[in-house]
Amino acid sequence: MSSNAKKPQSVLFRTTLSLAVGTILVFLVLILVFYRQTTVSLISENERRIERQAESLALAYDSLMADASVSESAVQAFINSFARTEQVSVWFVRSDGRIEYSTSVPDFMRGDILKADNYVFLTNERVLDLFLHKGTAQTSDVTNGLFANSRSVAVSVAVPTAQKDLNIVLFNTLNVEHEVFWRLSNALLLPILISFAMALLFFSLMARSLIRPLRALSDAATSVTKGDLSVRVDVPELRKESTLKYMLTDEITNMVSTVNSMIDRLEHQEADRKVFISSIAHDLRTPLTSIKGFLSAISDGTIPPENYPKYMDIIQTQVERIQKLINSMTEASSLSQIDESKMEDFDINEMIRDAVQDVENLVSEKTISVNVDLGTNRDKQMMVFGESQLQYRVFYNLLTNAIKFTPQDGIIGISTSYNADEEKVYVTIEDSGSGIPQDKLDRVFESFYKVDPSRTESGFGLGLYICREIITAHGEKIWAEKGEELGGAKFVYTIKTRSEKPEEKK
Repeated sequence: MSSNAKKPQSVLFRTTLSLAVGTILVFLVLILVFYRQTTVSLISENERRIERQAESLALAYDSLMADASVSESAVQAFINSFARTEQVSVWFVRSDGRIEYSTSVPDFMRGDILKADNYVFLTNERVLDLFLHKGTAQTSDVTNGLFANSRSVAVSVAVPTAQKDLNIVLFNTLNVEHEVFWRLSNALLLPILISFAMALLFFSLMARSLIRPLRALSDAATSVTKGDLSVRVDVPELRKESTLKYMLTDEITNMVSTVNSMIDRLEHQEADRKVFISSIAHDLRTPLTSIKGFLSAISDGTIPPENYPKYMDIIQTQVERIQKLINSMTEASSLSQIDESKMEDFDINEMIRDAVQDVENLVSEKTISVNVDLGTNRDKQMMVFGESQLQYRVFYNLLTNAIKFTPQDGIIGISTSYNADEEKVYVTIEDSGSGIPQDKLDRVFESFYKVDPSRTESGFGLGLYICREIITAHGEKIWAEKGEELGGAKFVYTIKTRSEKPEEKK
């Protein structure tokens, strides 16, 4: 038992763990995408900013140089202040690469500086990079890989000044990883953690709500295999007041309902089996007891010889009752198959008229009124396709059943109607009796089932069961319901027909 208890828990744990890992992978992918997009955005922003800084500095420098009252030291102080404020390196470079002035030397530029004739020059490669696209920022140290940019990216731009052959060059270094992770930790870390926690909680609840029905189904199946038919699948999430019921799929809900219905049927079948044995025992015990009593009385002389014929007739009647019961049971077990060679077209209205005529004496004894309303579907007939003798048996059983439960001076209604869309004929028999309780409508077709077992009418409880077996063998349906017009029991069954265009009801 303990192993069975651990198994569902391990399934829940594995499911939750899988969902958690999946969620983490999703967030990792989102973080990688964020890193890539933010890196590109940061470099673009830095390029635009250094371009604006270079243009602004060039305009300010030209203005200062055009003012004769501004000394060279003041200009130099302004340039140094600008470099500190904007956090850039400012160089003045001639077109031939000669460096006239620099506020600072970035580490990445030290390898591009050469000394010659007491002057400092840039390498030809660096001169080409700076002056080929003046006014446009250039980046360096860019790699090709998953992270398209290295940890540090150098950004530089060169702009001309009004001074002859003099250019202003700005350098800046951007620590991409530091900036991206700073933004990630300050702007997105808390929302990501909250989203992950909510997603994990939601997934855990969903996994639990999905696995609990499976566990309940497994436990119920185990109990049923052990013979406990009182168990039912109880899933709290399916209750109306549960907020988690909407997490369950229709398939699980239907499966739980189906399993409970199956257990209900098994429980009813077990009860019916006991009733069946009791009914058979009772129906056999009564005539056998009578036969045994009469034979004993004849044997010991209690019954005089002149009364032998009378009691022998009684014994024969009881034997015939036993034989009739056995024949009914044999017939009920052999009606699930129909001989296709006996299937034919026939007028069910004519069959109904014959059946009503055959029970005329039963109807007369109780002065019952029979109202007949028969529709047509072909040449003033209601043609159907089936085994006519078995179909007669169905209608005859239903009709005699209605007569049995219709009170004196009652009414029985009989009707046929054609449904062109379904290509089926509906046969209805309704009586004005006491009807069938709502909770027993689905059980009246079960073998040996009687709505009121205390009733003493003749019969073994197989008539309606035989009707259902015949109709089911034809691939059709039969059901009972509350009669709306006459107030008693109402039986309806269908019969298929050929594809013929129906005429108007007469």
